[in-house]
Amino acid sequence: MLKISDFSKLSRISIRMLRFYDDKDILKPMIVKENGYRYYDSKQLLQASHIQYLRYLGLSTSQIKHIFSHFQNNQDIQKYLQDHLNELKDEQSQINEKIDALTKTIEKMKKEDVMMHYQVEVKTIPSKYMMCKRAIIPSYEKEGLLWQGLCHEIQETNMDIEKVENGLVMAVFYDPGYKESEVDVEIRTEVKGCYEDTENIKFKHIPEVQVASITFTGGYEHITDISYNIAKWISEHHYEICGPDFSIYHVGYFQTNNPEEFVTEICYPIR
Repeated sequence: MLKISDFSKLSRISIRMLRFYDDKDILKPMIVKENGYRYYDSKQLLQASHIQYLRYLGLSTSQIKHIFSHFQNNQDIQKYLQDHLNELKDEQSQINEKIDALTKTIEKMKKEDVMMHYQVEVKTIPSKYMMCKRAIIPSYEKEGLLWQGLCHEIQETNMDIEKVENGLVMAVFYDPGYKESEVDVEIRTEVKGCYEDTENIKFKHIPEVQVASITFTGGYEHITDISYNIAKWISEHHYEICGPDFSIYHVGYFQTNNPEEFVTEICYPIR
């Protein structure tokens, strides 16, 4: 039998942590004498090694206890560790996305002071005849599903639609506030002629509207800052927002796959 001090040296686990593992029923001494001295069997060094490795992998003490308590064979442990690996990969993917976004933001800020020089423009957008499709989508980032659905339905129904060259292409956001899911969006494309509505596609004249807008080049990571600048400008110039905001895509996915080449105009109807 090994005294706790000797077991600590051999396992490279501090005496404090050994007592902690004892309290958590993860690694208990083989014998606890009346004087409180703890003694371990040398065979427990393998379990101690497993515990240290699992801690290194990021598993909590409760997860380690669960493994030792519920899994009796390597196959079960492998499945549990595979699930944990998948979780780490998901976290890694999210972290990589944030790193990529931060890197692009820093580089963009080095090239131009994008956070400070948004130019607000007041303009009237004239009435347009537009093809529209409105639906609830999972999130703002999934707007592409609407455009894909629109294109698919046009093909399926053999509709002969003549689009206006360099006409407006836009998305209208109807929810009264920001939503993290179940977003109410309508996409619109300016067309020539006159068409009958289908079940999901509507054709209508969109009335003229006065807007405060900002046009910017690049990806959508600065949308929050742009919205803040527009809202601040509207307040300072004593206007009020009088309708759902919308985005006009001057250059979007239909023209380029490079987000740095996007040209988008964020519009808020005002009066």
